[in-house]
Amino acid sequence: MKILILVLVSLVIQGCTQQPKEIQETNLHQHIKILASDRFEGRGPGTNGGEKTKRYLENEFKKLGLSPIKDNYYLEVPLSKMSVDLDSSFLSISSKAKKRILKVGPETVYWTKRVVDEVSVKASELVFVGYGIVAPEYGWNDYKNLDAKGKTLVMLINDPGFSTEDPDLFNGRAMTYYGRWTYKYEEAAKQGAEAVLIIHETAPAAYPWQVVETSWAGKQIDLKREDMGKSRVKVEGWITSAVAQDLFSEANLNLEALKQEALNADFQSVKMAGLTLDTTLNNEVEFSTSHNVAAVKVGNKKPDEYILMMAHWDHLGIKEDQPGDNIYNGAVDNASGTAGLLELANYFSSIDTERSLLFLAVTAEESGLLGSQYFAEYPPIDLSKIVAGYNFDGVLPIGKTRDVIVVGYGASELEDILKAELDKIDKYIVPDPQPEKGFFYRSDHISFAKKGVPMLYADGGFDKIDGGKEAGRAFADEYTAQNYHQPSDEYDPNWDLSGFVDQLTITANMVNDLANSDRWPEWYEGNEFKSIREESRK
Repeated sequence: MKILILVLVSLVIQGCTQQPKEIQETNLHQHIKILASDRFEGRGPGTNGGEKTKRYLENEFKKLGLSPIKDNYYLEVPLSKMSVDLDSSFLSISSKAKKRILKVGPETVYWTKRVVDEVSVKASELVFVGYGIVAPEYGWNDYKNLDAKGKTLVMLINDPGFSTEDPDLFNGRAMTYYGRWTYKYEEAAKQGAEAVLIIHETAPAAYPWQVVETSWAGKQIDLKREDMGKSRVKVEGWITSAVAQDLFSEANLNLEALKQEALNADFQSVKMAGLTLDTTLNNEVEFSTSHNVAAVKVGNKKPDEYILMMAHWDHLGIKEDQPGDNIYNGAVDNASGTAGLLELANYFSSIDTERSLLFLAVTAEESGLLGSQYFAEYPPIDLSKIVAGYNFDGVLPIGKTRDVIVVGYGASELEDILKAELDKIDKYIVPDPQPEKGFFYRSDHISFAKKGVPMLYADGGFDKIDGGKEAGRAFADEYTAQNYHQPSDEYDPNWDLSGFVDQLTITANMVNDLANSDRWPEWYEGNEFKSIREESRK
């Protein structure tokens, strides 16, 4: 009996002295340092660096004792890669007076998503279609009275609400999906256009021209679709605002006046008289298979119900023709989010939960959210069984803050759960301060939201404990202007990741509560994804 009492006392003492598991900042530093190193070559899908990244993720999940989905941690994502041979390709705009071949880089960036060796467009008439939007719920159709077949469509980035800031016009300054460049190419293809040129402007695009130049030059990656991209327009591209001004002047049109006209639902497309596009794109075509990397901590009571945590592992890789430093290491974007995902996996590896936890590192985000799109289109699990999801993308090493920013604020009850957690530690929610930049539509959670899964994209705030809002905003602005999608997005051992630790700890608490409850968070009334969720849950 004395021995039993001593053992029990010893166990009680051990239980009292055992420290609760915590998110470790040192682990975050280690993961980011490795994933953003030159050895991983910018983590391009289908490259040597991409293969190293996938193996690293698989090994980490294995070390933590997590299970694969079905039989493999790797979930196939079939990809096609097209690289325009700029030496034998061109894009020119002709008028009666002259022919102008646009310079790739300083004046234009163009590509094709058609998986063919060569694409040509000859004497295609240029037509200005405003924002290039068809939105019946807003009574909007920029294509009315226009037969777009065979035409080259010139259009503005973002949507009309951005310029007017009228909350009753689309979503005011907050970008809708109609403002995204991806939508504009998709809609133009439905209309039968030959080519699309989007006019770049820094404010409505939410990034400077250098981001366009570095993000869409070189190899273009897409899903290997059944129709091999034949449903896409032949040529997708951007032109600078300076080039646009020249072209509209050449057509005796006032671009600024037309931009104002395009803010009204009665806008009619305008032919850019006398201007035609000629282009030939010679492609180098490759096929490859990339992978999402996924692991599960199986729930002990409701294993077929999941809480999702996700981040994209890829970045831009190496720009082979670029002199100097041509490795796009992507330390913030998105070695940071991947490190956070791995640390959450580490945190929960020894914690039992009733529901299962799904840790998902997706590929080809930088090429158009392809990995998450493929998972959502061909899910290895029933998406209606995903209770909720949390996404981590581009977490700035900004240090501790008083606030948490919710991108796409006003979407679902996950925000109520977050607020309850923040109230415990005297933090507060800030709605996305830059809704015009459309961040809610620019990361992988949107692939799941479109299928009805409630997703939370919360980020560290700007109200720094040390320096306040001004210091936090300056830090973020500097990163966007100097390092976003640039080779300079590199790891720095002096980074302050304490704020990221707070963010992950808050997420872990929310996930733990949801994983041990019967709660199913819902989209708020009026949300565009609510009916999709309700139908899937039936």
